[in-house]
Amino acid sequence: MLHIWMERNVLFYGMIGAGILGILCMFMVDRFYGRAIRDVRRITEPKGKWTKEFLNQYQMRLTKEQEINNPEAFVRTQLARGKTLGIGIQKWKQGIGYSAVLCFLLILTAVYGTYRYEQAQLLRYEYVLTGAGIFALLLLMKQFMGFMNKEDMILDGLLDYMENTLPARKPVPDEQALKEQTREELIDKVTEGIRQTAASETKFSHMLTPEEEHIMREVIREYLI
Repeated sequence: MLHIWMERNVLFYGMIGAGILGILCMFMVDRFYGRAIRDVRRITEPKGKWTKEFLNQYQMRLTKEQEINNPEAFVRTQLARGKTLGIGIQKWKQGIGYSAVLCFLLILTAVYGTYRYEQAQLLRYEYVLTGAGIFALLLLMKQFMGFMNKEDMILDGLLDYMENTLPARKPVPDEQALKEQTREELIDKVTEGIRQTAASETKFSHMLTPEEEHIMREVIREYLI
């Protein structure tokens, strides 16, 4: 079977097909990112389906008062759900990697075939150069298109939008300060009760001097702690 494939140049065509498939996947990913970047720049009037769905999800969270604890994770999760031509953006990205791997495997198969069937060394070089050229082209194009930079641009733009539209958070009371305030209120009540009791008894009417009251408050505070 392998010998027939090599005679009919199936491996050559397979390498070329893998390269075309990988380039197609790259253009689909780039198309999605390009549209999303344009929508981020006109965030109030988006045209892309994904951006509209993202804004709907975000507004729904705000309407239901559901707090977004990690905005970056929220944006990345929504970004991973993006689609082009009905196929998820992650699938297109995987297609790029699969194409490169397929091309590499075809190179190995072709080299093995040239040794197995004792074919000319020149043919072996042709397989290696063709496959390696397509493999390198896929890697260079992926690097040139800068998918990571474009994804960061989308992420930064949407995070800025969310930061500017999030309602102001209500200040969370400091638990320690609240406990201290409650303790002081309790001390005041106890001190006031003792003062009233002392004032009602003639023999205790001059008992609580300022210094003694201070000492009493410290004793009560130590007891409450």
